[in-house]
Amino acid sequence: MGKLFSKGWRKRDARVVMLGLDLAGKSTILYQLKGGHAMETCPTVGFNVEAMRTPCGVSFNLWDVGGQPNLRESWHHYLEDTNILVFVLDSADTARLPEALAVLEETLSHPGLAEVPVLLLANKQELPGAMAPAELGQQLCKGRLSGILAFSLTRSSSP
Repeated sequence: MGKLFSKGWRKRDARVVMLGLDLAGKSTILYQLKGGHAMETCPTVGFNVEAMRTPCGVSFNLWDVGGQPNLRESWHHYLEDTNILVFVLDSADTARLPEALAVLEETLSHPGLAEVPVLLLANKQELPGAMAPAELGQQLCKGRLSGILAFSLTRSSSP
């Protein structure tokens, strides 16, 4: 985090971009963070953006960008000047996991993300049939992602 603060975050808000396939839960996460409670959402057409502040005083704008196939073509526009990328995976949608991993690989090939920290968020862990974090980690380490990603996935013990 020290490196991030040295980029002048105290002078401007950080830019956090949240991507993932459609229906992965990005908008629900955004509004849970913003309002502190879950709310019903519908698929995002375009983007949602909210200004936020962490308890330690870091301000950031969180961009939630729609994940439908026709919207992914515009993702590169949102990645310019990104400080942090959050990629949301629906851990209960195992049928679409190969598609999500392919989209993640393509996204990470964007030249503007070379030094940008990436958070992979395994969403919907509470649903029946959701992939456990360790199993999801094994899937992520297959193929081209194995040389790109270094991470630790654990299941939270909090409610």
